[in-house]
Amino acid sequence: MVDATSWSLNVKGLINNPLSITYEEIKAMPSVEQYATLQCVSNKIGGDLISTAFWKGVRLKDLLARAQLRPGAKYIVFRCYDGYDVGIPLEIGLLDGSILAYEMNLAPLTSEHGFPVRAIVPGLYGMMNPKWITEIELVDNVYEGYWARNGWTNVATEDTHSFIVIPEQAPVRDRFRNLDVENINIVPGQKVPVAGIAFAGDRGISKVEVSTDGGTTWKSASIKSPLSKYTWVLWTAGFTPAKAQGNNRIVVRATDKIGKVQTSEVRPPFPDGATGYHMINV
Repeated sequence: MVDATSWSLNVKGLINNPLSITYEEIKAMPSVEQYATLQCVSNKIGGDLISTAFWKGVRLKDLLARAQLRPGAKYIVFRCYDGYDVGIPLEIGLLDGSILAYEMNLAPLTSEHGFPVRAIVPGLYGMMNPKWITEIELVDNVYEGYWARNGWTNVATEDTHSFIVIPEQAPVRDRFRNLDVENINIVPGQKVPVAGIAFAGDRGISKVEVSTDGGTTWKSASIKSPLSKYTWVLWTAGFTPAKAQGNNRIVVRATDKIGKVQTSEVRPPFPDGATGYHMINV
């Protein structure tokens, strides 16, 4: 675990005012609080490598303003206590939602989640949100971090995803451990609840549609307002099975707020993140 008393964050590169800031100095800066969802680029469709938390920290752009950016800066490079490194485009780092977080869910970051300081960069997969940061460097080139050098995407923009949480037992169900619907009996003529999540990074979700006939016909689901523009949404629907035998294939798809419909193309996580519709048989 990093020792916060001896830790400092060094900012260097294409700046006029190099910085070395302690943990207490970071916490003394004007802070912001926001909900944000993070998803691992290696998450499978319906997987549980996704979750939402409440973060507190400082805007990255406020720190960079103190460092006084020089012309030509193109990428922000993060280097971390464990040797990890990654870069994000400067324009993304300057957005309001990009923060250096030191609290998660109203408590200091745990070691597992990046104590003392980690980045939260809405719109990008989790690998672009580094933990245990010790150094920030401004560079004039596109920077390829650890995972990019190992073949994964260096763009890492979140795709649009929608997952079915109930019924059935997809791994993502583990993110909702307090659900009181453990086993749902499928009875012809009785309505069956269907619910889940949808996420499109920082683009937001405008619509979720559910099909109970394998994608032949679609109906709009009800969407709960997100906790912030950086989080997943919860959606609910339902259907009434008409027959006692045979499967009903339930499929979900989402549309983001720029009007782009989730792709049905089935793609594995490597190297750009998984795509495709989440389907279950009940």
